[in-house]
Amino acid sequence: MTEKDNNSKGKQGDNNSDKNDQDQKSEYDNFDAYLATLEKPIVELYETSVSGLKKALSSERDNRRKLSEQVKKLSPLADKGSEIETKLTETVKLLEEAEQRSVEAQRRANFAEQAIRPEVSCTNVRAAHALAVSEGAFNEDGTPQWDRLRELAPELFNTSIQTDAGRRTKTTPSDINSAIRRAAGIQ
Repeated sequence: MTEKDNNSKGKQGDNNSDKNDQDQKSEYDNFDAYLATLEKPIVELYETSVSGLKKALSSERDNRRKLSEQVKKLSPLADKGSEIETKLTETVKLLEEAEQRSVEAQRRANFAEQAIRPEVSCTNVRAAHALAVSEGAFNEDGTPQWDRLRELAPELFNTSIQTDAGRRTKTTPSDINSAIRRAAGIQ
């Protein structure tokens, strides 16, 4: 066996492993579906690890909400025009801005998470998000209107073109020149 034969077999093996990797990736719809296939001890370990993060996030949100409610309750009790009233008003404003930034950051993260999915295949997430915000291309539940964004800026989305790159068998072109050559017996 020559070195060339070894190389071609190695490449063929790599192609098969790539195909198997792609088949395995498409086997699961989402991470929860994958997690359901794992053994119970591994799932428990994952849940233990993530539960701490989830608790911290929810407690932070609850604390921010409670603080905002307390400040709003104290605002009417303060004397009109006093320093405390102005500070409470500023604090309420800052808390509302922080909540708005948090909501916007979550919306941006959800947008990016959906944009990189193969069925969406967005090539420039930042530009697509800016376009969606400026055009108001979001549904009532906050999910992006991908079809509308594709109409507005198709250049932001990857359109896959089927090519014969890597095909080992020879294909016959279907243009008029090839048809004439085939009919004349030249090819």
